[in-house]
Amino acid sequence: MRRVLVLDVGETLRNDLLIGLRRHSIEAEAIDRTADLASVVSASAIGFVVLGPGVGPVRDLIPRLAGLTVPVDIVALIDGDSERGLAAIREGAADFVLVAAGADGLAAALRKIDARKVFSSRQIGGVVGGLINAAIPQLRSEPGSASLAEPGLAAAARRPPVPAPVLIGNSPKIMAVLAMVRRMAGVRAGVLIGGESGTGKELVAQALHDQSPWRAGPFVAVNCGAIPAGLIESELFGHVRGAFTDAIRDKRGLFEAADGGTLFLDEIADLPLGLQSKLLRALQDGVIRRVGDVDDLRVEVRVVAATARDLASEVRAGRFREDLYYRLNGLAVQLPPLRDRRDDIPLLSQYFLARARARLGLPVTEIDADALSVLGSYGWPGNVRELENTVERAAVLCSGDRIDVASLPERMIPSGPLMMVPAPPSTTPLPEVDGLGRGPDLSIKRASRRSEEELIRRALAVTMGNRTRAAELLEISHRALLYKIKEYGIVVHRRPGAGSGPIEAGPRFTKPPL
Repeated sequence: MRRVLVLDVGETLRNDLLIGLRRHSIEAEAIDRTADLASVVSASAIGFVVLGPGVGPVRDLIPRLAGLTVPVDIVALIDGDSERGLAAIREGAADFVLVAAGADGLAAALRKIDARKVFSSRQIGGVVGGLINAAIPQLRSEPGSASLAEPGLAAAARRPPVPAPVLIGNSPKIMAVLAMVRRMAGVRAGVLIGGESGTGKELVAQALHDQSPWRAGPFVAVNCGAIPAGLIESELFGHVRGAFTDAIRDKRGLFEAADGGTLFLDEIADLPLGLQSKLLRALQDGVIRRVGDVDDLRVEVRVVAATARDLASEVRAGRFREDLYYRLNGLAVQLPPLRDRRDDIPLLSQYFLARARARLGLPVTEIDADALSVLGSYGWPGNVRELENTVERAAVLCSGDRIDVASLPERMIPSGPLMMVPAPPSTTPLPEVDGLGRGPDLSIKRASRRSEEELIRRALAVTMGNRTRAAELLEISHRALLYKIKEYGIVVHRRPGAGSGPIEAGPRFTKPPL
């Protein structure tokens, strides 16, 4: 999903949309002035501009986006009937969403537009071989896949879909977790999921929901640590009009949104102490009260909570209510870190490679034995999430059709004495020190710069010019990437005749020889 920029003059609407989009794992930021539009879009690699109802017509926005290297889609928020939305589309918007639909409706529209672009601009090859199909029979359909049935996407629908994130593994520890999930799924009582960051706690929560009698209801996830303390009560329980400044309309909270389904509260230890009593009442009595309201609302919600911290220690330190801890801890699941389930690393690596191939259209088909050995011996402080990012990065940066040791991050290569292996004879002459034929260039510094520039160009090409995503693949900061693009004179341009297809790093501008 491309990054989203929300442009609207109302602070309340901007904050609601930002929080809601982040709940859907969509990166978003917001501004309130049209004058800042072009600079923010260019600097932050924005792919969507969401135009609020108070900003103005779409036709006034398009000239400000003209001339940008990466095309931007405009989605208009409409506070009224759909006729205004149709007018916005005639003026150049990709789609429109009614303000009443909120962040959920906006996220669905953005994914729908992205799906059209991805399937119309790329040829996605085969995805998962027999190994993955045999090992992961419980794969769910990717959210939003219904859009594949739209006219014009019939050919794309015949291609294998991107495997959805699921909890997989054959090691005894992960099999024990899966068995506990099956036993707990049918019980309405809440569940507390523990484990280090990146072990897959949300996947366990999703599995509990998918295997429960309430799977037809919504699954709503929220990270308690990602919401400012002043907004989290309104976010969880909603508010009524006039409850506070800028509360210009009634708003449903996440408990109401999850009614009849599951509410996943990630990083529950970050919930403010004053709000924990209100959560306890919702768990015990099944009733909530919106901010500023005098009436209670009854909801049928199963609450699943997760934390990477030791809640018992938080209780002893006075940062977490003891009664809430015992209420949440009735049914508990502890996820093992990846270093304690190393037998699953080959299967997980192949699975993540399949996802990367399908999502990015890469030709990489396998991971060689030496690379798998390195992956299996690494400590994985970031757990499964770090493994996924590592495999995707290696798939992008490897030079052939397989991931080898050279494409893995340097931090993973074991230090110590290495056996010296003679280099095979090369038919490519080494570059000269200068243009006067004074001998081969054996400078490690200059060779490193050439290699760095090549990796940056490759990452920009694969991510279609998305500098934020490219920086993640290269494992450098976004600011550092912008500096290196300028330093190397890298220009991003679209391949001739590729239409809306991938973009690639253009030729570097160099100074003429003196």
